[in-house]
Amino acid sequence: MMNEDEIERLADLLFDKIMEKQEEADREYAEQIVKLAKDGYVINDITDKLELNEEEKLVGELARMQTIMMILEDREEYEKAAVIQKKIKNINKKLNNGSGKY
Repeated sequence: MMNEDEIERLADLLFDKIMEKQEEADREYAEQIVKLAKDGYVINDITDKLELNEEEKLVGELARMQTIMMILEDREEYEKAAVIQKKIKNINKKLNNGSGKY
């Protein structure tokens, strides 16, 4: 039977492994998004077909910008990341509109 310390160590190891896998999946997803954007894939065309409202479109754009910022930070391209951060702040202002929801 495992004692409390062994259980805690096992839990930490499992958590670390899960986080590694999630970070890898996040990076792969981010790379796919960047590739799609470079290949001329336009998200607005899709959102128009899905009949998303303005808030839903902004939430999607926020997620996209955060993904791109993560990629830039991983590449240590901080000046570009700062530009993206400004776009993120603008999207947040539009979304929050004083509500504090986002």
